[in-house]
Amino acid sequence: MNMFDPATIRQAVADFTPRRPRKFQDLLPAKEVIAELRQKRASYRAIAELLTKHCLPTSKTAIAGFCHQILGEIVRPHRRFHRKRIPPATPLQPAEVRPPDVAPAESDGKQSPQPRARGPRIAQVRMRTPDAK
Repeated sequence: MNMFDPATIRQAVADFTPRRPRKFQDLLPAKEVIAELRQKRASYRAIAELLTKHCLPTSKTAIAGFCHQILGEIVRPHRRFHRKRIPPATPLQPAEVRPPDVAPAESDGKQSPQPRARGPRIAQVRMRTPDAK
């Protein structure tokens, strides 16, 4: 049986290379160029096209990741456009708090229509009484 030899293990560790190359390893030689272009307000797409024309094929997504991680640029959040909410027609009194789809009963037993709340519309299933003939 083979014996454990620390010297051979140390040699194997010294010779070890990872299977995947480091992230952005191809873009590191162009770090100065990319930083200069970003200072001149060049877009990620423009930088990617320029580098691709000069024998360094890359994508705008790779350039964006490189700028965020290597150059330390700030990631801006996406803008969200919010719809204007329409205020309810009549404010409810504190004693009248009820679910938005339920309207108060009128004198003849019918319910008055009320504006519906936003969100999914759930069907209201009512049992039908059989016609007496």
